[in-house]
Formats: sequence, structure tokens, C-alpha cells
Amino acid sequence: MKITELYLKNFGKFHEKHFYIQDGVQIIYGENEFGKSTIHAFVRAMLFGLERGRGRAAGKDAFSRYEPWENPGSYAGVMRFCCGERAFRLERSFGRLERRVSLVCEDDGEELSVEHGDLDMLLGGLTAASFDSTVSIGQLQAPPGQELSETLKNYAANYYETGGGEIDLKSALQTLRDRRKETERCLREAEADREGERSRIIQECRYLERDMESLRSEFEDKRRQAEEAERTRAREVQESLGKETGTVSEERQRGTSIPPGRLLAAGAGGAAAGALGLVWSRFLSGMTGFPGAAPMALISGLILAAGIIFLAAGIRAYIRERREEEERSGEGRPAGAENTRKGEREEETDDSRESSREENENIELDRLRWEMERIRSEWKEKQVRRDNLKEQADEIEPGVEEKRLEFRKKALQLAEEKMKGAAESLGRQTSGRLNRRASEIFSELTGGRYRGVSVGEKMEITVWDGERNVQADRLSRGTLEQIYFSVRMAAAELLLEEPMPVLLDDTFAFYDEKRLESVLKWLSSQKRQVIIFTCHKREQEILDKVSRNSVSIW
Repeated sequence: MKITELYLKNFGKFHEKHFYIQDGVQIIYGENEFGKSTIHAFVRAMLFGLERGRGRAAGKDAFSRYEPWENPGSYAGVMRFCCGERAFRLERSFGRLERRVSLVCEDDGEELSVEHGDLDMLLGGLTAASFDSTVSIGQLQAPPGQELSETLKNYAANYYETGGGEIDLKSALQTLRDRRKETERCLREAEADREGERSRIIQECRYLERDMESLRSEFEDKRRQAEEAERTRAREVQESLGKETGTVSEERQRGTSIPPGRLLAAGAGGAAAGALGLVWSRFLSGMTGFPGAAPMALISGLILAAGIIFLAAGIRAYIRERREEEERSGEGRPAGAENTRKGEREEETDDSRESSREENENIELDRLRWEMERIRSEWKEKQVRRDNLKEQADEIEPGVEEKRLEFRKKALQLAEEKMKGAAESLGRQTSGRLNRRASEIFSELTGGRYRGVSVGEKMEITVWDGERNVQADRLSRGTLEQIYFSVRMAAAELLLEEPMPVLLDDTFAFYDEKRLESVLKWLSSQKRQVIIFTCHKREQEILDKVSRNSVSIW
């Protein structure tokens, strides 16, 4: 690729400014504030676009830095270049409101599509990162960054595996990481759902066990109440049996008593016989002196006393019988009859109360027994439910989706590990090629003083001076700049299919005259376009001595 014209319609300080670029080494000279860095930034913006930043960073980004000083609404430019013996015209508008890009082949008028990768194809897959790491060296930006390491890994993967330029290892690894993280997130959610279900079941089991304990306590209370009711009922039955036995005894006693008439007759007969016996015994004792008169008198006295007792008992029994008859017949009451009826009513009320109480006791006892049976049944149901839930909790295992996510996670981890390993292996192969070419360039620039350059995976650089390896940061700043330049140029040759213009913006500030002469001599020998932006005239003076193919643009 070769740039033929830069047309800055409105870009930074420039307005309607044309720069015509030729082959070989070009020098664009100007004092400070001339706009050399602006031209350099314009080339990059035309090749890769110019995006506006967001937030606070927008005030200091390239878009704001190079926004036209005058007429900011017309923020645009044109670049003409040759690629593969064909001429192209690339036009871009960077405005805040209007953003467009067009690419036209000026040989046949064919309009190409930047959005569909036609420009990327012409650039040979060159990215903005690769551009910044190789052929574009800005002010104080000589050290190659970590981005170059990633670019070299991509190159290695493409070169050794596909022969093309489609693989982006960094992006591929990042994609794998993103997918793995997303899979892990989904897996964590699935595991959380499963553990949540298990916790829910266990919590329900705890609730059931608590309910079972409450039912057990309630059952024990009901059981104690039923036992107490049964004991009370047994005591009342025993007391009732005792009362019935007493009543029967009274009735029996009342039924076997001697009638009043018999008692009176017996009493009267006994009294008469006793009196007669006493009179007869006194007669015998006084008249005849009969010796048995005294015993006869004693017996007669006893018979008399017994007769009097029976007579008195008969009289009392007669009186009691007469009272009862009077009460039954209605004679001589009325208070007695009322008392009798009241007693009968009270007796009937007591019997009714006793019957009602016994019925209530039976109802309460039945209710307690029913409650106990209900509690027992409910407790059994909860026990079965709890046991089933425990079995369900023990049987909860990762589902199909969770197993699929686990398998996907392991597969992504394996792919990531394999890709890292492949990248490292390919990187080592590419590193060997890079180190060999960088060593050749550096040796030429230093006149053979240093023979080898070694670049590590993280861009750690050491040099071989023929006796030992020396860390690059221990060397002088001028030598260090030569090392960085050698690495960048070696990487450009290795990575870029199409030779790209080399843009150097005040790159040689730390070079002495000898170092500058060696690097300009080397650049002049290369079959590529070189554009040097400088505020010093020494570059042109040295180029006039070492090269006939150089042009100055003032």
C-alpha cells in the first residue's frame, strides 16, 4: 500500500489542505505547532475511523482533540492510495450529526463497501492495534505494548493453522471466558434453585414436626381428661349403688316390722300375765310359804316389763300408722301432704338431674374419645407427609438442564485451556521468527555491536552482546529506542501481508547523529513508503547523504 494524497477538508487546524505523498522516504517538516501530529492522526482516522468517547473521557479523546477549529459541522477528509496496482479514493465524514464513509476504485469507478470489509481486505487484515504496534510510531510511543504480543499470537494462529487472517485469539479467548462465565452464572442459578427446593422441603418437614408435637401434646391432654372423666363416672356409679343398697335395706326393714295390733296384743297379754304372776306369787308366799314363790315373782316381773314395752311399741306403731293413713287419706294435713309432694318433686328433680348429669358425662366422654381419634388420625397423616418429604429431599439431584450446564462449563474450560496452550505454543514459534528478524535489524543498526534480541511473551526484551544477555532497560535511551524500532519493523514484516507505509512522528528525538544515520540508511533501503514527521532539519540533511530517493514537504 502507498499513500498518494492526503486531503484534510476540515480536520484539526487544517482546512482545505492537500499533501501529496511520493514513494520512498518522505519528510514532513515543520516547527512545533505546525500540525505534524495532526496529519499523523488524520492518516490513522482515515484508515480505521474516529470514534467519539463517552462521559468524561470524551473531552480528551482524539475526536475532540482534532475536531475542526472552524466550521466543526464539516469534519471530514479524503485519502488516495494505491494497492495492488489499483488506485482508490477513501472519503470519511466524522461529524457529530453526519457520519459516513465511501471507498471507490478510481480505475474503473467501482464502489466498494467499507462496512462489509472491503477496506480491511485491502489493508491485509491490518487492525488499529497492529498499526499502532508496528508501522505507526508516535511521539514518545516507541516501546511496543502488550497489544503487539496479542497480535503476534493471532498471527501465529492464522499462519500455522489457517494460512489466513481470520483468527483473533484474544477475542476468541474472551468469547470463551464470557460464555464460561455466563454458563457458570446459569449453573449457580440452577444449583440455587435446587438447594432452594431442598430447603423449602426441609422447612416444611420442620413445620410438620412442630404440628405433630402440638398434636401429641393435645392428645395427651385429651387422654388425661378422658381418664379423669372415667374415674369420676366410676365413683358416681359406686356411690349410686351404695344408695340403692341403703334404700333396699330400709324397705326390707320397713317390710319386716311387726304390725301395731300384734304389738298391742302382745303387750297387753304380757302385762296381764306378768301382773297375774306377781299376784299369784305373793299369794303363795304369804299363805302357804311356797319356796318357788320368789322365782315365780321374778319371772312374772320380767314378763310384765316385756308386756309394757311391747304395749308401748304397739301404741307408737299404731300412732305412726294412723298418721300415715291420715296423710294418705287427706285427713289432718294440709302441710304434711304438701311436704310429701314437695319431697316427691325434689326426689324426682334429683333423679332428673342425676340422669341429665350422667347423660352429659357420657356425651363429654364420647366427645373426648372422638377428639382423641381425630388427633391420632391427623398426626398419622402428618407423619406420612413428613416421611414422604424427607425421601423427596434425599432424592433431589441435579436435573437435565443443570447437568447440561455443568458439561458445557467443563467443555468451555477445556477449550479455554487448550486455546491458551495452543496460543503459547504458536507464540513461541512466532517469537523465534520475530527474534531472528529483530536481531538482524538491530545488529545492522548498531554496526554488529549487539548480535541478538529476545522478546518475551509479555514483551520483556533482552539483548545479547556476545558475552551475556542484558535487560533492555539497563541500556542507554538511544540504544533502547533502536531496540524498540527493530522489534516494530520485524513485527511489521512478519504480520503485514501488504507492505504498509511507515509513519514516524518525532521518533528520533533520542537518537544521536550516528544512530540517526544508521536508521535512515536502513529505511532508505526498504521497499516501502516512509513518512517522517519532524521539527528538525538534520533528518533531511542526513537523508541527502545516504539516499537519493527522498522528498521533503515543508
